[in-house]
Amino acid sequence: MRLTLKLNAQIACALCGVLILYMGNALGQGAQPTETKTIIGDLLMIDRDLYIVRGERGEIQIEATYKTVITEEFKFGDRIKAIVLMDNNKALKIERAGPNDISGVVENRPVVAKAPSTAKAESEKAKVPAPAAMPSTQPKQPDQKIIIGDLLMIDRDLYIVRGERGEIQIEATPKTEITEKFKYGDRIKAAVLIDNNKALKIERAGVNEMSGVTTKQALVNPLPEKTKPQSTQQPGKKESQPTSPGPRTLPTDTRIVKGQILMIDGDFYVLRGEYGEIRVERTPKTKVTEEFKFGDFIKATVKPNDQALIIERGQ
Repeated sequence: MRLTLKLNAQIACALCGVLILYMGNALGQGAQPTETKTIIGDLLMIDRDLYIVRGERGEIQIEATYKTVITEEFKFGDRIKAIVLMDNNKALKIERAGPNDISGVVENRPVVAKAPSTAKAESEKAKVPAPAAMPSTQPKQPDQKIIIGDLLMIDRDLYIVRGERGEIQIEATPKTEITEKFKYGDRIKAAVLIDNNKALKIERAGVNEMSGVTTKQALVNPLPEKTKPQSTQQPGKKESQPTSPGPRTLPTDTRIVKGQILMIDGDFYVLRGEYGEIRVERTPKTKVTEEFKFGDFIKATVKPNDQALIIERGQ
C-alpha cells in the first residue's frame, strides 16, 4: 500500500513538472505572428469564393472565407488589393486598390507582439538619451514615361494611339489632367505611369516633338551662367563686334514616303503606306506641286517630325 502511494506521488510530481515547463515556454516565446502577403491586380473573374486576378506570371486565385473583410461588391475589371495568408492565399481583407498602388505581390513583415514592460525596464529606458530625429525624406515619385503618337480611337477611358510596334493603350483616370477634347487623328502626348500606362496628363503634342515612347528624366538644375569677361579694349580703339552666325542649313536626315491619300484633315495628309497609315504635315514652307485629293498617289520628302519639305505626285 505504501509502495503504491509513493509511486502515485512520483508520477503526479513528474506531470506537474512537465506542465510547468510547457507553460513557461509558451509564456516566454509568445504566439507566433501570422505571415501574410499583399496581392494587387485586375479582377478577371469571381467564382463563388474565389477571386481570380491577373498577375505578372499568370492568374492568381484568392479565396474569401466567412472571416474575410470585403469592403464592397467588385466586378470584372476592378483593380483590387487583397491581404492573404502566405501559405494558402486565404484572404483576410479585400478592398479597392488605390491609384498609387502598384500591381504585384509583396510579402508583409509579421508584427511581433511587444512584451509588457516592467518598472525596472522603464526606469532603465528613461536613462537612455533619445536618438536624434532623422530628417524626413521626400516620397519617391512614381516612374513615368512619355508616349507621343497619333490617336486611333477613344474607347471610354482608353486612349489608343499608334506606336512603332503596334497600338498602345493609355488609361485615363479621374485624376488624369486632360487639356482638351481629342478626336481621331489628333497627335497627343501623354505622361503615364511606367508599370500600368495610367495617364497623369494628356495634351496635344508639339509640332517638333517626335513620336515614340521615352522614359521621363529628372530635371537637372542648370549650370550657373558664366560671367561676362571684362573688356580688354584699349583707349582710343574700337572694340570689334562678334561675327553673326552663318545661315542655318536644312536637316539632312530626311526621308521619302509614298502612299495613297486616305484623308486630308486641314494641313495633314493621311496616307496608306506599305506598312500602314502615314501622317504627313503640310507647313507654309512646304513645296506642293499641285492640289491633291482623296485617292491620289503622292510622294513626300519629310523631316523626322513628319513635316513635309516637298509634296508631289508619285509614280
